[in-house]
Amino acid sequence: ISSLVSTSPNAPSSPLYPQGKGTGSGHRTLLYGNAVLLHHENSSMYLACLSTSSSRDKLAFDVGLQEHSQGESCWWTIHPASKQRSEGEKVRVGDDLILVSVATERYLQATKEDDQSIVNASFHVTHWSVAPFGTGLSRLKFVACVFGGEVLRFFHGGDECLSIPSTWSDQPGQ
Repeated sequence: ISSLVSTSPNAPSSPLYPQGKGTGSGHRTLLYGNAVLLHHENSSMYLACLSTSSSRDKLAFDVGLQEHSQGESCWWTIHPASKQRSEGEKVRVGDDLILVSVATERYLQATKEDDQSIVNASFHVTHWSVAPFGTGLSRLKFVACVFGGEVLRFFHGGDECLSIPSTWSDQPGQ
């Protein structure tokens, strides 16, 4: 997470959150309902809801990476996927969450079309599991919560894997 809504003079601004009008620094605890920028570490680009639609779902928008974070297209709000969490509560490691585009009010979705995995912003809810990406001293702080400025991995909620042993048989009793 590159930035929470921030008061830093160098923080990206958005029409919803003009520069200097944020609610805190980029390294505070992430709360449900916060608006965040998702910065791709390897490319140094931001996850953005684009104005194009290449999906079969014509109400969906493409999601991709862009170099700048100006405007609302790169801002996402974080919402709990479970009724056990509520807006304003801390996001915890392992929580299932929902990411909503500030620009389009559509959900960040991962799906398959013609055996190709795509990511778009649509009206179909997708749950994401959040996990920190770091080891050693970088994870010694209170590890139960997620903080702004941390490197995270988001796992698609439906990507659980079932392994079938090679000795498995279609015949009952074998």
